[in-house]
Amino acid sequence: MPPHRSAPSTAFIDPSRIDAILADAVPDAEDRAFVVRCILGEGPAHHRGVNYVLLRLLGILVDRLGGVDMAALRERGTMPVPMRVPPHLERQGSLMTYPLALPVAPLSELAPAATPDHAAMVECLSDGPPQHALANAAMLWLIGAALDRLGERPPASARASTRARTRSSAPPKR
Repeated sequence: MPPHRSAPSTAFIDPSRIDAILADAVPDAEDRAFVVRCILGEGPAHHRGVNYVLLRLLGILVDRLGGVDMAALRERGTMPVPMRVPPHLERQGSLMTYPLALPVAPLSELAPAATPDHAAMVECLSDGPPQHALANAAMLWLIGAALDRLGERPPASARASTRARTRSSAPPKR
């Protein structure tokens, strides 16, 4: 049996940075503090560290692309992230949800909206313990913002064809 490893250090986690990243997705400060606490304060240390690293990197990516327009992303549709509670805590006829919704527009890159595949993707992303479901939703906000910014640029095929012509005018070898 391999030797037991101690939990990784999470001293690098700075919740205020994730709070700032999520400010437009969760405008209410108390709700946002709850979401950040769920993402960075729950579950095993490696999950908390991974959530922090990936959210920070996605935040940097979006910043370098020119920032976020969460309102535009929100207008294209969101789904609630349900709280998974034990059966004895469920409220009949009430859907308990987290204050961070899941933006669904980015998923249209993978499957058309209102299809079984799209619905299954929403379910996969919003299922599980809060540190997973909320981190997934937060990452999807940032991915959606990045895709929106990239959508404002010329298609990659147009940029690639320009580069190809400047390298060589010789036809490709077969």
